[in-house]
Amino acid sequence: MNFLKNIGKAVENAANYVGEKNRRAAALNRIRGVIRCEEKAAEKEYLALGRYYYNNLRDKDNPVTEPHCVELESIEARLDKAIAQLEKYYGEEEPQHEEVTLEDVQSFDQDPAALEQVSQEGDTPPQEAPAAPEEEGEDLPFEG
Repeated sequence: MNFLKNIGKAVENAANYVGEKNRRAAALNRIRGVIRCEEKAAEKEYLALGRYYYNNLRDKDNPVTEPHCVELESIEARLDKAIAQLEKYYGEEEPQHEEVTLEDVQSFDQDPAALEQVSQEGDTPPQEAPAAPEEEGEDLPFEG
């Protein structure tokens, strides 16, 4: 009987250990998620602050920030140029396609002389299509 109690306690301790390990992992994952969200929120605030500085508080005499502002202006100019090229590309008309007609195609169905002329040139005339079955499904291997 003592043996069964020891096994029961061992199983209970193992279950408690696994449960505690899962709770700890879940808590750590939640903390990591909060940290990621807060980092993204801080990054958005830094971007907003930088835009405000660039648009309202820019000091052309500041040797630390001015090179960054000049680089930002050149990036915006390149971006505007790329957008203009994209608009130009989408604004173009569709290329004109050549219309295909059958005016210069010879028919060998009615003119036996033309058929003879093609045979002498070495070309083979087009083969006639096999006749269609009289009733649809007549050649099928099952009853429809």
